[in-house]
Amino acid sequence: MLERIILSILESRFKKYFIYLITLLLFAGSIYMIPLELVKAKMLPGKDSNSFSLYVDLPKGSSVTQTRKVTSCISSYLMSEEDVLSTSIFLGEGLPLDFAGMVKGSALKSEQHQAEIMVNIKKADERAEQSYNLIHRIRPIIQGKCSYDGANIKFIELPAGPPTLADVVAEIYGGDSFESRRTFANKVADLLKEQKTLVDVDVLADETTSRFSLVLNNNKILESGIGLDQIKKMLYVAFEGTSIGVINDADAENQIPIFLRLGESRILNDDSKEVILGKLKNFKLMNPMGMMIPASNFIRVIEEKQAPTINSKNLKMMINVIATTDMDSQIYPLLDARTQMINTFNTEYDVTTTNMLNLQFKDKNSGEIFELVWDGELRVTIDTFIELGGAFIGALILIYLLMVVYYKRFALAGAIVLASFLSLIGVIIGHFVMDQITPDTFYLTATSLIGFIGLIGINSRNSLLIVDFAKQLIRENDYDANKAIALATATRAKPILLTVLAIVFASSLLASDAVFGGLGVALIGGTLFAYLVSLFFVPVSIQNSLKKIKEEER
Repeated sequence: MLERIILSILESRFKKYFIYLITLLLFAGSIYMIPLELVKAKMLPGKDSNSFSLYVDLPKGSSVTQTRKVTSCISSYLMSEEDVLSTSIFLGEGLPLDFAGMVKGSALKSEQHQAEIMVNIKKADERAEQSYNLIHRIRPIIQGKCSYDGANIKFIELPAGPPTLADVVAEIYGGDSFESRRTFANKVADLLKEQKTLVDVDVLADETTSRFSLVLNNNKILESGIGLDQIKKMLYVAFEGTSIGVINDADAENQIPIFLRLGESRILNDDSKEVILGKLKNFKLMNPMGMMIPASNFIRVIEEKQAPTINSKNLKMMINVIATTDMDSQIYPLLDARTQMINTFNTEYDVTTTNMLNLQFKDKNSGEIFELVWDGELRVTIDTFIELGGAFIGALILIYLLMVVYYKRFALAGAIVLASFLSLIGVIIGHFVMDQITPDTFYLTATSLIGFIGLIGINSRNSLLIVDFAKQLIRENDYDANKAIALATATRAKPILLTVLAIVFASSLLASDAVFGGLGVALIGGTLFAYLVSLFFVPVSIQNSLKKIKEEER
């Protein structure tokens, strides 16, 4: 039956061109699914983990009391969630250091306005909701309820692949000053906030804040009889506190430190200069003559601007604008944001493309030049896809050269390689089908491309079986090319099908895996479509080459 179908196709010019047309339409349609976002590309899908963390950043200069207020609010809400087991709050410091924390700068946190929270949730088999879906649901609630005093709350998930500073990182270079660079970075951040699937947008640059310095009047201190070293130590003990000794307790594992500091009276009601002077006026020191002298008599309070933290990369000063994708790939909201930048920033800046997706902005009034360089997981994704694409092209060229050496025919080798390449149709369609039957978005990932590269060799073997058997029938049985191809295809169909089924059943074990699901689906979809290609496209594409072989045999 199959032999007659193949033979009728080979003997009809209309049917052959119809096969070519169907193949072309399927190829074009599958490729077009990617820009239409019917199939989305991403480095690696979300990872369902048993823990996640939150980074809390208040404006620089905020007190630990304000930070504690935010973290307590977050912890209280998290513990009301059924799947949350425990939370650990780290005020003024980062979490216990891990690889991701090193990349994200967690170890560098030591300020009162910074905090991190570790959240432990139930194991995957004990909850119905994946960790990334849980974060997606509670993020707007927590940020809406607990963002006191301008706090920026960011949710940090364990990465499925290499950790980066953030999913999307915009590095801002240039400008004549830190302030102008920060102003431009804020404009970029405001635009990123307009993207529906970008969340936790933050500018990693300090806002200009004021600080109060206590300046001692040495002359008045000497006149009062109070020692200079004495007043410094007493001010530190009163407002910062220090350990003055230890207590030994038989029931304690370690010695218990005795910490001395003023009580609640040291806390300022607000950050005005008058309140500080009032505290110093009430803080009195005794001189050698037994007189109690207010500290405000020999201390001046000076308000000054606090120097911002300067970041640099490759010896160039820069500011990072970071964002996290919420249930989406990085590339799509970034492309939307980039297009919007070009369209909206052109009123103030001359916008030019520098490298790949990077942009340069020149202020039309001041002449300042700003460079925007995309980094983060997006950079890793682009680099990985480029490298895998290069590996794929290299594999095609190598297989083509091997086929040329083996058959000594360029056209026949090209037909075999083309048939292998067409398995891409099955890879993309397989991801589209999987996306329709799974509750979460099923991405075309780096592991999907690895599976596609592996398919090139597997699918080339299918064509080799048909071509070699057809050549054998022509030489030994003196069949004409059409009959030899039809018989070879029908005969080899069953062995090829058994190979296909073995790959499909083995790959099905990977299809549901969070990281390697793309590899499994690529092998399944690509192998199934490659079987159809072997039955219909390969016979048509090798027909002319085998006719020439038949003529040479005469």
